[in-house]
Amino acid sequence: MGGVFDLTHSPILDHVPNASALTGSESTEGSEVQGAQEGNQAEPQIGATAWHYGNPLTEQSRINDDKPGLVDFWDRVAIRISGPERRDWLNNLISQKVNAIAPGQATFGLILDVKGHIEHFFGILATDDALILDTPATHADALEDYLRKMVFWSQVTVERLPWARLTVIGTGLVADSSLSLNDATSPAALPDHLKIDIPDDLDLQLWRFGTIGEMQTLDLWVSRDSFVDTWDLLTDVATPAGRMAYDAFRIQARLPILGVDTDERAIPHEVPAFIGKGISGATQLDDVAAGPTEAAVHLNKGCYRGQETVSRVHNLGKSPRVLVLLHLDGSANRLPKVGADLTAGGRAIGRVGSSVHDCDYGPVALALVKRNVVEKVASKNSKVPPLLADGIDASIDPSDLAAAAGDDSIRPGRAAINRLRGRN
Repeated sequence: MGGVFDLTHSPILDHVPNASALTGSESTEGSEVQGAQEGNQAEPQIGATAWHYGNPLTEQSRINDDKPGLVDFWDRVAIRISGPERRDWLNNLISQKVNAIAPGQATFGLILDVKGHIEHFFGILATDDALILDTPATHADALEDYLRKMVFWSQVTVERLPWARLTVIGTGLVADSSLSLNDATSPAALPDHLKIDIPDDLDLQLWRFGTIGEMQTLDLWVSRDSFVDTWDLLTDVATPAGRMAYDAFRIQARLPILGVDTDERAIPHEVPAFIGKGISGATQLDDVAAGPTEAAVHLNKGCYRGQETVSRVHNLGKSPRVLVLLHLDGSANRLPKVGADLTAGGRAIGRVGSSVHDCDYGPVALALVKRNVVEKVASKNSKVPPLLADGIDASIDPSDLAAAAGDDSIRPGRAAINRLRGRN
């Protein structure tokens, strides 16, 4: 099963020339983020993986159809859940519906506290005999401990696997659309329509295909013992890209890192990527045969901790905040600290999270912002003072404003109440 591995320092940092783990004020998923809710220190941070390999902005810009990028996720942890009751057991603990998940399917899930606040966010991959959870190393111990405590008498085994993740990212990894974004399975079933030629002798344990924004991704789980050798094999078909490049795409996709882009009060409906599309209808009774969604929350299930909050917000109102993309003034020559205030006229209206220099958009950041402020900014009839992110001029991305302006429908539960009261 391999030896003891230092998850705070990838071997690729020592293997690849010009690999730099210095992130400055920008935060990455593998970084030590203790105290991130109060904001990072001004000095540079050391990440677990390379922030870049000598060409920070170039590494993002050169990712295209002809040359995908290769990203080191040494700091991701695979937790295996096995046993005959694994699906029903996990289904009762998380926001996603996995009691009918089929081998080869993949999705995402959340663990919430009793008030519906987000505690854990992870990927889920189903194999023939297990469910594999994909989680950052900074949350792995707490997640594994919680899962073990919840086993009780269930026929379930929770174990950590000696695997690490490498991700191939590009604009056209598959030749057609026949491969579902939910596909994930064993190496024996690598997709036939890949446009890149994955080496046959790869030490591959599991794969998952998906997207992040407009980019396609292929997650490859490999043994930590052979991580460097596997990296070298994959560099024949993909070019090393640091976490700075990946973070740029992640931020474009409004995909948060817990504890960096969220705080202890965050709920699923504040993160559009967690809820997904097509959520205008009321929540329905559980369909036992239905599989998971591609987002992190399944609205047609109940009986998990925090579900009451999810259902109440969805059916009766809107979340108090929403995660948005900020465009920052590049002339400031710095990026905001994680946890810094987003202000309007000197009044705090939100919290700044990850930030990065994007090769196309310049400096950008994620921020949790009061929904009523976003709606006011989107309204042509309302004046909002200029926004400042940690003192840097900022503006909310037009697509987020359009989403706020277009979301004026009465929630289904509220509509039902209005009908009962004769208001319709």
